[in-house]
Amino acid sequence: MFRGSDGTYRDDPNAPLRRAGARGDIGLWAWGRADYPGLALEEGVLPGLLSTGLWEVTADQDWGLDWHLNEGVEVTFVTHGRVGFASGATQHELGRGWITVTRPWQRHRVGLPHVTACTLGWFVVEVGAQRPNQAWSWPPWVALPQADLDHLAGLLRGRDRTAWRIGAGMEQAVDRLELALRSPGQRATSRLGLRMSEVLLELVDVLEGEDVAADPYLTSAERTVEVFLAGLRTRVAEPWTVGSMAEACGLGRTRFTHHCRQLVNTTPLEYLTGLRMEHGLRLLAGTDATVADIALSCGYSSSQYFATVFRQHFDRTPLAARRAATRPPPADA
Repeated sequence: MFRGSDGTYRDDPNAPLRRAGARGDIGLWAWGRADYPGLALEEGVLPGLLSTGLWEVTADQDWGLDWHLNEGVEVTFVTHGRVGFASGATQHELGRGWITVTRPWQRHRVGLPHVTACTLGWFVVEVGAQRPNQAWSWPPWVALPQADLDHLAGLLRGRDRTAWRIGAGMEQAVDRLELALRSPGQRATSRLGLRMSEVLLELVDVLEGEDVAADPYLTSAERTVEVFLAGLRTRVAEPWTVGSMAEACGLGRTRFTHHCRQLVNTTPLEYLTGLRMEHGLRLLAGTDATVADIALSCGYSSSQYFATVFRQHFDRTPLAARRAATRPPPADA
């Protein structure tokens, strides 16, 4: 499961990669935990490393890695070829000389929509945070002084950019990581830990070279609520209360409700109801699902209660809304 503060994406975004590797369509060298692809990392080996790997794609594919979140910070680089990458509304064509970093709450995808010929490497590291307002804690194997780790965390938390041009030092670091990923054997994971640490050290220089001041808003409680609300539309089926929404943001009910009003000018439950009604209307217009099933998809255990709320919101019944959506357009006069 790939979970973050702005939603839970239950479909495995790595499934197309895993299938392509199993078919032999691509070269794939990877280690991971849980649902991540590759050889399983043993307990106690590089704790906090969720995934690292390299793919070598020599021909354009018919798949991509769809929108998803990770449970840690992901660093991605390309050493040969080019591939599309998007985070939020920003798109890039990544090639050699680029690196991306996505935080746990940043939705992103690789392939626009499909993966093109390239050699791409990545690693995903837990930092003890799933929300913008949480402090970071790096795994013990990252071989940087604590002051540098704290500085790197501050640089990444105070910016929301996800892609950077890199210099020769970082290019050499990712080349060494690529070689380590291609060379399994004795002490392979020890080498990987050192090479990933090198990349993170070079990342400090990359970020310090950016003439942009850290934005305190990006680590604020209000930003955390903003991220949560942005992802709430993907989680309308969950049994939310004001208390559980506030808890998901690490806030008390009063403070959470205050920030919600500041951001969307309504109460949390009114905002949730609006999202649920929009979702229900889309399902009524675009699927053959029963009203009872649609009610469940919108977080209502009772189809009658769903119909009542729907009628209050749209001034029509769910069935009337479905008939209006499927009615043929009038003939030209």
